[in-house]
Amino acid sequence: MSQETPRTEASVIELEAVAPDNVKDTQTTTAGSDTLVSSSWSELLSPHQFTTSAHSTGLRSRSNSSVGRSSFSLLDSRRHSSSSNESTIDIPIEDSLSEFSLRAKTPGEIVKELTIEVMPALLISVAGSVSAGYILGQIQESTAFEKMPALFIMVAVLLNLKSNIELNMSTRLSTLANLGTFDNKADGIAALRSNMELLLLQSTIVGTCVGLISTVLGFSKWNMIVKEAGVLLSVGIGCSAIGSAVIGILIGITVVGGHHFGIDPDNIGTPIASSFGDMSTLLILGMVSSVLVAKISTPWPFVIVSLFIALGVFLLKVVRSNHQMAHHISGGWLPLVYAAITSSIAGIVVEKCAERFPGMPPLVPVVNGIGGNIGTVFTSRISTNLHRQRGRYVADEHNLVMLILLLINVPVQMGFLSMRQIFDPELQLSVGFLLVYTLATVVHGFALLLIGKYACKYLWSRGYDPDDYVNPFITGTGDMLGTLLLALAFVLVF
Repeated sequence: MSQETPRTEASVIELEAVAPDNVKDTQTTTAGSDTLVSSSWSELLSPHQFTTSAHSTGLRSRSNSSVGRSSFSLLDSRRHSSSSNESTIDIPIEDSLSEFSLRAKTPGEIVKELTIEVMPALLISVAGSVSAGYILGQIQESTAFEKMPALFIMVAVLLNLKSNIELNMSTRLSTLANLGTFDNKADGIAALRSNMELLLLQSTIVGTCVGLISTVLGFSKWNMIVKEAGVLLSVGIGCSAIGSAVIGILIGITVVGGHHFGIDPDNIGTPIASSFGDMSTLLILGMVSSVLVAKISTPWPFVIVSLFIALGVFLLKVVRSNHQMAHHISGGWLPLVYAAITSSIAGIVVEKCAERFPGMPPLVPVVNGIGGNIGTVFTSRISTNLHRQRGRYVADEHNLVMLILLLINVPVQMGFLSMRQIFDPELQLSVGFLLVYTLATVVHGFALLLIGKYACKYLWSRGYDPDDYVNPFITGTGDMLGTLLLALAFVLVF
């Protein structure tokens, strides 16, 4: 069913392969216009093979006669063991891919798309970060936090872990949307349901871990009693599960709605998830903690813990029965631990610097948030490209995307500082500080973009899906690096 695309005398573009060495090659294609990449139909429609040393990743295509497109879904990645510790995967593409999914965008289209779609999403994320900081200040003065100081321990770890599993869901759904899954209603509903089940399972595990960590540290620092431990566990697991359910629905609406209206979900999914995720988590934490602390002398905290654990066991069985999602249960936890550790280090740095530089803490979430968002947008786009091109990294396109995202970062950061100056006239922003601050944010953003680029390529070459692994590395490194660079900026200027 293959046919050759007519070759014309035009610019020659090389696609860099990131598959393992035994199948790595450089493919030369020609295009009749200024598109960044093109491929012959014979190559795209032929069975594709690549070898991995640990995990395998595959695609399944199914014809969709009603819309005339192929519908894709990510298949399971399983660990294979053999004498050579290698496995070969066949990825047959049996149906015609749509012209829309194959047509590469021109540089002008990429610049326009990123400017129109990413910049508003980043501005929303800035507003979300500022609002989350305000909400945090309010709930920290609540009666529940005064009675149980151990709740303070819960905030940072809960926000970090919960945010990353939601970002992973956003990138997975964005990849599926760009591969055509949501062009078929039945496939789209199945993808949303299975990803929501996985998110709720992961959030239950995260909430339990956060509750246990807060309980252990609380016992060692405040000599808590068993009843207080039950409250901490119930608050952690309840807040995590309820918050993820709310944000999971928002992510689904964002991805499906964006795809329906021609907006690339890769550009808007992660900024929306991160900004509204933090706000909703803190609001739910404030409400849940207030209710459960008031019920500390009743069995209700332990009843709630038991109910959520039962829900987690049920979800575990459901997700394990889904062969396309089962491998996600055990995968991706190490990056989450890394993100939690590095973000905790960043929190220690902020605490140490806050007394000397009182103007630094309000800037930290914005610097880290914007940098982390452009990093996750970039990795989401790369992951989609690797799935679509079956492992080939389109260097020219992604280098341009890196540049545009880095340029978008600067005016968004400057806009935030200008708004702070307007609403806080006593804030002294010298020209020297603006220059050093701008340099710090550029270095921060560039570092995260590079990490995202090479992490995606490396993990894909090792058989790991970047959608499950890269985001925590981006956010964790971004929190630590951004905080250190901002502290250095204050030291140099003040």
